[in-house]
Amino acid sequence: MNLLNRGQIVVFPTKKFEEWSSMNSEEPLFFSENPEPSVYLIEEEFWEDDLMIEKYRKKILARECSEICSDQTKWPIVKDNETFLQYFQVHLGIMVVDLLNSDLTLEELDL
Repeated sequence: MNLLNRGQIVVFPTKKFEEWSSMNSEEPLFFSENPEPSVYLIEEEFWEDDLMIEKYRKKILARECSEICSDQTKWPIVKDNETFLQYFQVHLGIMVVDLLNSDLTLEELDL
């Protein structure tokens, strides 16, 4: 078991994101009552959740939307945290523990 030197932003889609997804998906979608979140690793120590959301919301939005629709002109326009939080429920934390003893592997994502 290893403590990683990262914090995390955990992002759950809201109904508004699901509605946008349903209208813009390039493939059929299925949403459950308990959608699976995405976890984004960030710096280990931070003091202001709002600043972390502001710092990373564009990258998170691009990642989440690109999974649904490749046409960026159809992506929601999100210029502030308030709008971002209409599309995603967000939880932030400062501790990440790797419960496995095997090496981490990294895969570069193109956005």
